[in-house]
Amino acid sequence: MLRLQPAAQSYAWGRIAADSEVAALAAAGGAEVDDNKRYAELWMGTHPSCPSTVSGTGQTLDGWLAIHPEALGKRTAEHFNSGDLPFLFKVLSVDTALSIQSHPDKQLAARLHAERPDVYKDSNHKPEMALALSDFTALCGFVETGQLTEALDSTPELRGLVGEAMASLVASSGNTSLKKTALKEAFSALMTADSAEVAAAVSRLTARLRQQQHSGKPLTPTEQLALRLNSQYPDDVGVFAAYFLNLVALEPGQAMYLPANEPHAYVSGELVEAMATSDNVIRAGLTPKLRDTDVLCSSLTYNQGLPKVLEGEVVSEAVRRYAPPFDEFEVRRVSIPAGTSASLGEDLGPQIVFVQRGSGNATTHSGFAWPPAAGLEESPPLARGHIYFVPAGTALELAADAGSKGDDGLLLWGCAVNSRVYAQPPLPDKEAPQVDMIEATALTGAQDVADLVPA
Repeated sequence: MLRLQPAAQSYAWGRIAADSEVAALAAAGGAEVDDNKRYAELWMGTHPSCPSTVSGTGQTLDGWLAIHPEALGKRTAEHFNSGDLPFLFKVLSVDTALSIQSHPDKQLAARLHAERPDVYKDSNHKPEMALALSDFTALCGFVETGQLTEALDSTPELRGLVGEAMASLVASSGNTSLKKTALKEAFSALMTADSAEVAAAVSRLTARLRQQQHSGKPLTPTEQLALRLNSQYPDDVGVFAAYFLNLVALEPGQAMYLPANEPHAYVSGELVEAMATSDNVIRAGLTPKLRDTDVLCSSLTYNQGLPKVLEGEVVSEAVRRYAPPFDEFEVRRVSIPAGTSASLGEDLGPQIVFVQRGSGNATTHSGFAWPPAAGLEESPPLARGHIYFVPAGTALELAADAGSKGDDGLLLWGCAVNSRVYAQPPLPDKEAPQVDMIEATALTGAQDVADLVPA
């Protein structure tokens, strides 16, 4: 196992150090943390925007892999036709909402990177999966036509920005073939509305909602969120975009996956995130960064319905696996009670693992004779904040320290190439499929978004 030093990113939407799991993990792993900063993301991988380095040497992980390509495994290198790690692993600490955004498919990513490499840093697609470490809320995918029609009917400020013609088109489209066209036209009309008109509409909306609160009439979760978003991003069109998107709540241990070209915005919570190795983001609201509204609106799938939520598949007593329909990655939760051990069989591909809780040690078993210069540890210690790269073909024996009464033992998270890549015969398709957005539990009027989104 190769000990890594990740990079902790500070963004305005992150959590102040004392409340951030990103900051806590970075500090536990030996990084210097500024108590006055907001910590948002912990990157574990090879992407050039923020590559992990080998602890003790400072060599980048991609540089190490260039010297030791066998660490990826033959099947991995052949399947992805690359000498790079196919996934990027992160921990996120979200305090204020992230942008209304999507991630491009491979064809669009290649075009955007060729046209504007300063904005779109690579040519890869970016399917991703978010796995909640705490109560977590997000906007994800478009609501069904009936729910949108109700929002347009009950929210005059929204209807005014979309326009009467577009609102009527949505209402009349129902389940016809015009449904996607109507949704695209209405959403595009909103997102490209004049900024002064948007600001005026937000002012009217928030005044009406506050008056409604004062009168004792409860707000819906989306209305509560609209007020919260406006407090974070005043007069932003993203306040109204929330009416178009599903407001989804995940409990710790639940995950949702996002194919390319689907709109979303994380709202609040701590999470693990896995994705294809890319940093491509198309933004259009709730952000001070560059907005590429026309590209976002023209590239979305306009699928409707709730995202599918994964509870994880029990692989063994110690391991729960979260496998989205993307080749590049899956996530594993490894929990080992204090004073016990567990064996993890040989993986045909590479992994990155980090320790979130507890202490113990690992013992590795590999059929490959690694040279001492590679810097791999055969029996490394495990403690909170430790992060390791595990080469392909490595089996692990993990032991949790005995600890004290009430000790929950070791908790590790791992990211690996999706197991389906190594199934026989190998899958011929390399582009992630488009996946219907279904089966999540949306917030209803009976729920209070304040219970799920900390103030």
